[in-house]
Amino acid sequence: MEAPQSFIVTPKHKRYNAGKQMGDIVFETVSGIEDAKDVSKEAIVVAVPLNYNGEIEAGDEVIIHHNIFRSYYNQKGKLTYSKAFLFDDYFQAIPEEVFLYKKDGEWKANEEFCFIKPVFGDAEKLLSQNIEHTGIVYKSNEHPEGMKIGFTPESEYEVWVDDVMYYRMRNVDVCIYYEEE
Repeated sequence: MEAPQSFIVTPKHKRYNAGKQMGDIVFETVSGIEDAKDVSKEAIVVAVPLNYNGEIEAGDEVIIHHNIFRSYYNQKGKLTYSKAFLFDDYFQAIPEEVFLYKKDGEWKANEEFCFIKPVFGDAEKLLSQNIEHTGIVYKSNEHPEGMKIGFTPESEYEVWVDDVMYYRMRNVDVCIYYEEE
């Protein structure tokens, strides 16, 4: 099975995140399909596009766009799958919808995307919150990893990778390098 311009992927676990685990018990926290944050973004590559020349191979773990596995109810109330749905648990994802891939146990950014770890304020304050539009580069093909950066407003999208929350954005949204303190 191959596609001319799309990766074929299958969910790593389930299409929707099942819930939170505490010890041996899994608490189901997803009760509907309405919230995009509940859609799994973890996938396994089944096949690469025919004309693809990159590093991603069949069997690699990837982080994909949240709408690939998403289902919704149409205006008639009928359950509908995303346009990426092929059959069974197989979906297609164009290269621009594959954001991160794991190669030899290490995550790598795909194409023009980068992943930024948020920077949090003073931990001694009662409500420590992230400092807006600021972060540390986790993975990027363009920006040095570990660099403290500033980014454009509303360019970030929260993605969980290995139980850590990062902002996914395009490399062009990084607009400032901060000098080391």
